[in-house]
Amino acid sequence: MSIPASRLLEIARADAPAIWVRVEAVRGSAPREPGASMLVHARLDEGTIGGGHLELEAIAQARRMLASGERVAGADFVLGAALGQCCGGAVALSLRRIDRREAAWIEALRPLDREAGTVWLDTRPGAEDAPHTVASSERPADAPHGEPHCAAGAVPHRISRVDGAPWNVWVFGAGHVGEAVVRVLATLPLCATWVDPRENRFPAGLPANVSVLESDSPAHEVAAIPSGADVLVMTHSHGLDFELCLVLLAREALGLVGLIGSETKAASFRARLARRGVGPAALARLQCPIGAAPRGTGARHRLDRHPGAIAVAVGFDLWERRRALVPASGPVALAAPIAGAGR
Repeated sequence: MSIPASRLLEIARADAPAIWVRVEAVRGSAPREPGASMLVHARLDEGTIGGGHLELEAIAQARRMLASGERVAGADFVLGAALGQCCGGAVALSLRRIDRREAAWIEALRPLDREAGTVWLDTRPGAEDAPHTVASSERPADAPHGEPHCAAGAVPHRISRVDGAPWNVWVFGAGHVGEAVVRVLATLPLCATWVDPRENRFPAGLPANVSVLESDSPAHEVAAIPSGADVLVMTHSHGLDFELCLVLLAREALGLVGLIGSETKAASFRARLARRGVGPAALARLQCPIGAAPRGTGARHRLDRHPGAIAVAVGFDLWERRRALVPASGPVALAAPIAGAGR
């Protein structure tokens, strides 16, 4: 989920209405994938569904909904010249008002912030035709299969699939490189946990998807890392780096285990780890150096010296790995759109 359920629930409980704009389905080329979303408030917005005129039109419709009190709507866009975009595909959006009346079904989405899974949202007219949403882990019996479509003459309702595939990244080390890496990672749809044993190392004003952990024993925190998380080791101490690599490689269910350093450091660590009983399969999971320089440039030694360059390279490498591991969401099932939806 581009916008975490915890954020939606925060808005609902505060009863500070916003419109949750979500990409429900895509045909052909489009700026964002199904499931991408943003929040539109009266004077600002957070997140993105891809920018350009598509996003401007969606924001305008969302603000009209905030002003009118409309609760649920949909919009279909062809990304062509008429919209001032040249992607050539088509996008179906849903727009839902988030306020205290919506807290119940948002609660059902919260597990998706932590683990993979699917929740179906079934929205239909309720009392006095006010849309009412029910969240369920079971696919509704009348949800159409295959490509999204509208069923003429059906009872107006909308069925949406919300997929959760949380991406956690833990960064050990709050030095110059660690800070640069965390700030780049914070721009991606992930939850970053930043660990360091030293006092007062973390800057103020970090983004909401970054949590900090000041720990006297960083290696002891490894047990708390969620399965599938990617981990980067870049502390101020080679001794601490080695201790962390030793315990991290003992956990088979983790994703990338990346270590900052040169090829020489990599060879030294692998030899020492092997002497400590770490097997070949586990050693193969250790990536050092981290990040990637452009192929054929011979520039790795230069890139690795600048914190910002390392951060960009690491962010790109993690993103490419994530894309390879997590398939894009399948088509979202749309039944007949709610009254007032469409474009």
